[in-house]
Amino acid sequence: MAKVIRVAGSHIWIASLLAIFAWVPNTGAADFSSVEKNLGVAGQVQEGAYIVRFPRSDLKVTISGEPVPTALGFGSWTAWKETGMGMMVMGDIVLVEKEVNPFVSELAKANINVTALHNHFFYDDPRIFFMHIGGMGDAAVMAQGIRAALGKTGTPMPPSAPSSPPPLALDTKRLEQIIGQPGQAGGGVFKITIGRTGVKMDGVEVTSSMGLNTWAAFMGTNERAHVAGDVAMTGNEVNPVIRALRKGGINVVAVHNHMIDEQPRIFFLHYWGTGPAEDLAHSVHEAFDQAKGPVR
Repeated sequence: MAKVIRVAGSHIWIASLLAIFAWVPNTGAADFSSVEKNLGVAGQVQEGAYIVRFPRSDLKVTISGEPVPTALGFGSWTAWKETGMGMMVMGDIVLVEKEVNPFVSELAKANINVTALHNHFFYDDPRIFFMHIGGMGDAAVMAQGIRAALGKTGTPMPPSAPSSPPPLALDTKRLEQIIGQPGQAGGGVFKITIGRTGVKMDGVEVTSSMGLNTWAAFMGTNERAHVAGDVAMTGNEVNPVIRALRKGGINVVAVHNHMIDEQPRIFFLHYWGTGPAEDLAHSVHEAFDQAKGPVR
């Protein structure tokens, strides 16, 4: 019921305390316990999203006949974010050919969408495909669906403990200096990740932890290194990035979407290069400079 307050002979009408305070945002932490329970794997909260990783340590991948570590880009992940309208899930799943369609069929049962399916590498053995997924709804139902879909693959569940690779034979400080961003060593690679901002999907901000990022992963030695990575770009940034990479002798492997309903539209470019580590870093830096900062 409305309440009347008399102030200096005038009346101030207050509809209700609920109406007054309805605009105050909920600052409580999102509850991801249902995701963890139904996936059976714990994750980490990053930028308000719950990230769960599933390294494909069961796959012994070679590129052009040379063994490469799982951390170079062969790890599946899902990112969960509470939207106020339900839980949003996005992800990137590593699959071999025979796993693709059984995985899709299980996703459909939980009403989770496939948003892309493509390669990230050339000359890989076994041949690897990457399936990007997205959904909105009940966290438990979607987590159960993803768990069932992963059960159609060789993905270790729970993830196996990572092995201890030998120390990196790279001057990582020099790589950071050239690219101008800090990196992190792990799993036999040195990875530099740069987030971008300014993209929304269903009105929800897509963050770096949910896949809106540019990255480079280095392995090898200072004299002979490999670099693999991904660049997040707007349409008008695509060809400047391609030309910068090719100028430095780095191979363009794929250009494609990862999402369907994002605004503005974002493209992703995957690349692979071999050569002296410093030369690769300079070329990567030049390409990153063509697509950096907030998306406009």
